Amino acid sequence: MTQVTTEFTQNRTSPDSRRSRYGWLLGREITILISGFVLYRVVRLVVKDEIDRALVNSHTVVDWERALGIFNEVNLQSTVLGSEQIVWGLNRYYFLAHFIGSAAFLTWLYVRHFDYYGRVRRVMFGTTFTALAVHVLFPLAPPRWFPDLGFVDTLQTFGPRIYDSEAIANTANQIAAMPSLHVAWALIGAWAIIRASPSPWRWAAIAHPLVMTAAVVLTANHWWLDAFAAAALVVLVIGIDLPVQRRLELRQSRGRSPKATTTSA
Repeated sequence: MTQVTTEFTQNRTSPDSRRSRYGWLLGREITILISGFVLYRVVRLVVKDEIDRALVNSHTVVDWERALGIFNEVNLQSTVLGSEQIVWGLNRYYFLAHFIGSAAFLTWLYVRHFDYYGRVRRVMFGTTFTALAVHVLFPLAPPRWFPDLGFVDTLQTFGPRIYDSEAIANTANQIAAMPSLHVAWALIGAWAIIRASPSPWRWAAIAHPLVMTAAVVLTANHWWLDAFAAAALVVLVIGIDLPVQRRLELRQSRGRSPKATTTSA
């Protein structure tokens, strides 16, 4: 009896492969992420003081939403303002889940599902820097700057008052509302988890962008169109990256030379 088995000379799930990602590859990824973050912050501050343009653009967005029949953020916010517990949770989800959640899922992806990490990082960088270009070209003030329209700044009213922090005030650009990177990163995280994880519970990740969208709108940090623009941008970047991913996979498959071993019994 003869059994023919095919093995690949390079196995990405082998112990050697797992160990290699914690060497220079890890250092490279940390450098890429830090450099990208610093560059993003520096360029984002270019339009930090374009307040007049941002206010005018916000009134334009209100006009667009009214024309589409979706200018209902004030009414929706009023439904939750009576519950300090809900507002407390939304404020902290808005602030903490964005950075901590994104860092956690990228770490999980790198450690547990390294094969998916490269594409997700490319999609996140492509989305973020395309959004940055929009922020520069179309600075936009958040709804919480418009109490005359009925909006309440829940961060200032209920806390935490993150923009009172000198460190955040010196680095944050509060007129970069469109598209919402909070929503965009949440969508990318959910997409990555659903694609990478074999667990049937992976579909629960859909809740993250849904809750984040609710958080950014109900706290008056973003307009509906900011969230819609973020979703459209993520879909666009994923589509643009698809042929890149296919070429990389083709190159990897060509780089592996199968060798047949015959075992007789």
